[in-house]
Amino acid sequence: MAGTPFFAPYRWLTGRPIAGLGQRLGIFNLKPGPGGGVRLWFHAASVGEVQAALSLVAALKKDGLKAEIIVTSVTEQGLLAAKRIFGGSATCLYAPLDLPWVVKRFLRQLKPSAYLCLETELWPVMLRLAKAQGIPALLVNGRLSERSFRRYARLSGLTRKTLACFDRAAVCQEDDRQRYQALGMAPERLAVCGNAKYDLTLADLCRPEAALAGLDGEGLRATAPKFYRKLLGLGDQPVLIAGSTHSGEEELLLAAWQALRADIPDLILIVAPRHLERLGTLAGQWRAQGLKFQTTSQLRAGQGRESDLLLLDRMGELARLYAVATYVFCGGSLTPKGGHNLMEPALWGKPPLFGPHMQDFADARLLLEGQGAGFTVRDGQELRARILHFHQHHDQYHQAAQGALAITAAQQGAASRQAELIRQALNLPRHNRIVETQR
Repeated sequence: MAGTPFFAPYRWLTGRPIAGLGQRLGIFNLKPGPGGGVRLWFHAASVGEVQAALSLVAALKKDGLKAEIIVTSVTEQGLLAAKRIFGGSATCLYAPLDLPWVVKRFLRQLKPSAYLCLETELWPVMLRLAKAQGIPALLVNGRLSERSFRRYARLSGLTRKTLACFDRAAVCQEDDRQRYQALGMAPERLAVCGNAKYDLTLADLCRPEAALAGLDGEGLRATAPKFYRKLLGLGDQPVLIAGSTHSGEEELLLAAWQALRADIPDLILIVAPRHLERLGTLAGQWRAQGLKFQTTSQLRAGQGRESDLLLLDRMGELARLYAVATYVFCGGSLTPKGGHNLMEPALWGKPPLFGPHMQDFADARLLLEGQGAGFTVRDGQELRARILHFHQHHDQYHQAAQGALAITAAQQGAASRQAELIRQALNLPRHNRIVETQR
């Protein structure tokens, strides 16, 4: 099937086969589970959307909903993240290609009680066929950046018809509501509920780490830094974590780190590239420059730490590893990639530093900068200057850290509000035990 002519152009252009082709074509076996007849299908494009889905499921579970949980994603990284984040508590599949015959087969196999679309994953064929079959469709954690709004507005006719397929939409903030309404979504179907992605707790982030199981937020803030510092051999040295970096940023970060070591000679740099397929390229560049570095997997395996330059090479660990950071830079922001989740370091009380390109997380940026708990740096020199300032003014850094904690605390409840909207829209019962099945 990998040689299907339809996919020849993709294979020719990329040199790669399409992962999970059978599932993408709607060919899979799904074991029936004890879900009480309710099967909720969450579609999440990336790691962030998967985390939002986890928050929503947790909120539904807290109120006792009985249902089977299905999570789909388009990318291989998204699917791996779904399996890791949900563990064995949900069926995780590749999403179908948005072609009529594929979607019909997928819906026939899955038989969902509802389709819950995360953020801005608008698939016209899927939504149209779900509506035709009487399957309720909800947009949850809806978020629409100005850039995405302009793109959808250029296809106003198709966008209006697609949005009309949603029964209800729970959006993150007022700006999102206004943009969706401007694209044609009926105002009575829209509700501002907050961002479930930022409603995660430290316990959610640390769930895969068995050694940290059972601890609440305060316990994790006290224990996790010690656990990871010992695991990676970091001692008491200050640590700069550069999270979710993209090509072109690592060079700037390395230069800033090397300059900072004139004033903070024991500063450790941990680089976490956004895309793990870049690990080999990045490692090759560093070796060519004569840089000595180690991967976090090597340190986890017991290899003693021999370098202050570390490369995070494990998917999904970054949000937990922020626990050891003294300073955090969030990547995808010095280069125009839209930025990445600022609330993950803020949840640990680490005020994030980030570049000017934060379009995809503009809401988080406004929240943090408005309270002096997040800071824009335009280049590597400004990054160095900001870190050095905080190194010399501990009181100001402590104040910013407290602000970050306060902001993340204020996001709590978004998932519960959206869960309530889901229950109302689908007329789902309360006070039953939730059951998630495995494929």
